[in-house]
Amino acid sequence: MARCMKHKKTSLVTTDDGKGEDIQQPQIYAKDSLDRFGDDLFGIVLSYLSLEDRFRCECVSKQFQRTVFESVVDINLSDGFVSKVLKEKRCDTQLLATIAIKCANIQTIDCREVTYRYAKHIPEVLNTLRDNCPHLRDIYCNLYLIGRRAQRMCSLAPLVTRIDYITDRQALTHCHRLSELRIDTFMEIFGNDGMHSFVAHNQCLKSFMVSCPINPQVLVQLCGQLSRLPQLRELTLNLRLTVGHNPLNDSLRTIGVNCKQLKRLSLNGYSNPTQTLDSLVLYTQLKRFHLRLAGIVANGLLDPLKHCKRLTHLELELPRIDINLFKNMDKNYLRLHYLWIRTNVITRECLPHVSRFAALQKLVIHFNESDGLSGNDFSDLLTTCPKLKTIEPHFHDMSNFWRDILECVK
Repeated sequence: MARCMKHKKTSLVTTDDGKGEDIQQPQIYAKDSLDRFGDDLFGIVLSYLSLEDRFRCECVSKQFQRTVFESVVDINLSDGFVSKVLKEKRCDTQLLATIAIKCANIQTIDCREVTYRYAKHIPEVLNTLRDNCPHLRDIYCNLYLIGRRAQRMCSLAPLVTRIDYITDRQALTHCHRLSELRIDTFMEIFGNDGMHSFVAHNQCLKSFMVSCPINPQVLVQLCGQLSRLPQLRELTLNLRLTVGHNPLNDSLRTIGVNCKQLKRLSLNGYSNPTQTLDSLVLYTQLKRFHLRLAGIVANGLLDPLKHCKRLTHLELELPRIDINLFKNMDKNYLRLHYLWIRTNVITRECLPHVSRFAALQKLVIHFNESDGLSGNDFSDLLTTCPKLKTIEPHFHDMSNFWRDILECVK
């Protein structure tokens, strides 16, 4: 009777023969044995699993136990996670410690998805994870009601590097390693002089976003302090400035002179017929620029952008976009490969100028009205623009006429 031989895989194992010599002996694995695959391969495969799935797979084999948690370097906390570690309305510190010990390579904890409902448990969760994660370096969080638990967060503050939401100035007192900060109430957080101390202790800040009603005097103060951040790379100013005297241009000049690392700039505010952005000539290192203005936009407002030779992403949200805006822009934006537009009215004459952008790869247009645009205009744009791959038109009127346009650009 013929016997069915199982295919086996051989690997070399080093052994000690007792005489001071290492001898390599073959170790044979059956074809259906998971051990025939190396730990490196398993590590890659298991890295695609969620944290919850990793615990389920831990019992598959000893090799899984060795490799399933090695690639866990970032952990995201959510309401679901917090609810699962609660025990009689308190955090199960033993369970948290077990998770932290198994995931010994955790370097970053992101708890910005935790809502107000479970915010009160975050200090205890973070402290337990911190005590059992020797490699923990960064914590990303939203500081809800931090004033009531300031003492519990003092030990965590040196690890906090990103904050998306804050309601209390006291929460920033011990945070001296921030790389990213987003605030909605500038005056409530910093007041008239708090920004000076904050900047002095957070020279490593790379990304800053402020969104609030702000008067011209405060804007000058804000930009003056931001200009003291040598590593600032991303800046978003969502400002509702008063009509009349607008010091935005002069304030941007101060930042442009001192913040030479700034690569991304986003401006949202109100414009008047005399508004200029001449200070943009100082932002030669800029790669991404977003501009959203309400009110009357002056002709030539974007002319200074021609000095930003490295610009790759341009996003414009303006009341009206016509031929004057894009005229001669193709000669200056040689690296622009992403153009995003939102407007009430766009004229047909704009598209031929857009087609001349040599590096443009994606065009996104949101508009309510058009001046003679048709589906053929968009299809022609795809054929004339050398590198353009995608056009995404979005419009308010979803009539059959506009559906035809969509068919032309698919």
